[in-house]
Amino acid sequence: MYGWVHGVIVSGNANRDSDTRIVDPDADRDRGILTPHDRSFLLAAEGEGEGVRDEMSDSAVRQKRHKIRNRFRNALIDIQYLLLLEDGDLSRLFPADEWDDYELGIVHGAVLAAVYHMIRAEADREEIFNTLEAVVANDVIREYAEKHGVYAPEGEVGVEIGIPPVEECPTLEEVREVLEAGEEIPESAHMALDYGGIHPNPEEHL
Repeated sequence: MYGWVHGVIVSGNANRDSDTRIVDPDADRDRGILTPHDRSFLLAAEGEGEGVRDEMSDSAVRQKRHKIRNRFRNALIDIQYLLLLEDGDLSRLFPADEWDDYELGIVHGAVLAAVYHMIRAEADREEIFNTLEAVVANDVIREYAEKHGVYAPEGEVGVEIGIPPVEECPTLEEVREVLEAGEEIPESAHMALDYGGIHPNPEEHL
């Protein structure tokens, strides 16, 4: 089960924070980054495949994961080329008559989470936020110039994380004790327990 948070969710897999529900679950649809076999392989890791991994040796599994990582890396690099498309082409990627807001929320959340984790592996959060702020600010300046013929001085674009020092945060064991005592805890606390692998009943709360 998954808890929805602005298009991004937490699941029982502590390495993921994107919605693992698949908008277009047909493994045999046209190739994108992944081949049909790649999709079935990854779904099998979530217990939803049809025994694809059962037919593979440990070495074959490692090689498959390596190939998928390479495809994903090359796809991310290719995004630079996709940005050379006309804006009209980009706006037609997900036609409104084919995709609803819920489906787009899942896709957008997955894209942002995947790219975030890719960047996070090489940079700290402050650097990521600085990049995001620059991208959003540039988009605002461009929109005001192209649509309204005016210059929009850079306003404040920011991402704030108000988290207390680690030593002031309750331990996961303390949070679980509160939950098991029958008291209500916020969804973010349920998510933390699930990430920590000690949630007594994540299926009921997430």
